[in-house]
Amino acid sequence: MSSIIHIKTNPNLSPKHIEFNRLVKDIEKLRIELSREEQKLEMFSEYYTKNIRPAEVALSKSKMEMAITLDDFAQSSKLPKTIIYELEIIIPELLNEGFEFISPDDATKRIYEKWTNVDLDEVIQEEKEEQLEELEYFMKSMGLDFNVKDIDFDDPESIGEFHNRMEEAKKQKERNEAERQSKRKKTRKQLAVEETEKLQDDIKIKNLRSVYLSLAKILHPDSETDADLKLEKEEIMKQVTKAYEDKDIITLLVIETQWLKNTVERLANLKEDVAAIYIQLLKEQAKKLRQQKSELRYHPRFQYVSSFIGDKVDRGMLRLSLEKERVNKDLRKTRKEIEIIKINPRNEVKKFIKTLAQKYYKDPMDDFMELYTTFRF
Repeated sequence: MSSIIHIKTNPNLSPKHIEFNRLVKDIEKLRIELSREEQKLEMFSEYYTKNIRPAEVALSKSKMEMAITLDDFAQSSKLPKTIIYELEIIIPELLNEGFEFISPDDATKRIYEKWTNVDLDEVIQEEKEEQLEELEYFMKSMGLDFNVKDIDFDDPESIGEFHNRMEEAKKQKERNEAERQSKRKKTRKQLAVEETEKLQDDIKIKNLRSVYLSLAKILHPDSETDADLKLEKEEIMKQVTKAYEDKDIITLLVIETQWLKNTVERLANLKEDVAAIYIQLLKEQAKKLRQQKSELRYHPRFQYVSSFIGDKVDRGMLRLSLEKERVNKDLRKTRKEIEIIKINPRNEVKKFIKTLAQKYYKDPMDDFMELYTTFRF
């Protein structure tokens, strides 16, 4: 906004006042960064939902159709053991890829169990139990203890609910810790700290009203004749009023540095103890904003684009468009392969199966390299 006026370094300001000035600017910057990061991820997520997810679902359907087509081919006539062995590799892999986005139906479940000799329901249940065990271990390592057994990893709403419960569990842990601390017999030092905190709270409340009145005076829309600036002040005044009602001194301080021309003079006259309290508040707020920014990658809303979080908008959109092309290319290729199986002569199909099997053969060295990459520091 054109009317923003930041505090500038002043030789009359003490080190505490200068630090206060810097922290207010840092918080304003962090808030802007957090907002931009959320907007970027919303853009990525929207692109993925509209352009990539439908192609991934279509590819999954084609993989499952290809598995069914190969199963039909195997039933149409007797095949050599070598071809059967290759189909035992190809068909389950195709179905596993398909199940990533589409739940198995009776037909695909039957085919999967036929070519693997395992109960698919048991496999799915074991995988879910492993995920839940890992999640439960992770939660306990964070000191959070609540039931995770009812989480459905296939349901976005369930994932979102888990996220909310985790946040509530964090808050409850903090409340429990505060309660335990309050029940302990307090030392003289702790009592002195509590008394200081009470005095600090009184100062914060007093200065909250002082900053609010200063802002209300200069931002009151009725005192503005310029139509555009009047509208701008009306919007800012809404933020000021809400911050005052919420006792949000941080927001009021940030707005104050943007709007008040006499901030430097007011800051120079601010008592050292008040400046120290503000500095502590600002440091806590800055830490919270950095944490919120770092935790965006774990938010359920962005689970499908979390790998793009480090990209700038242009690079991220480019990578997403390339991913879209890759999925669509795989989709076209899979559909052509289905046609090859359906219309080509039997011997040609057997040759094609041998070629296709190479794609699914896994070199034992691949497992070692994957493990090496995972645990390399």
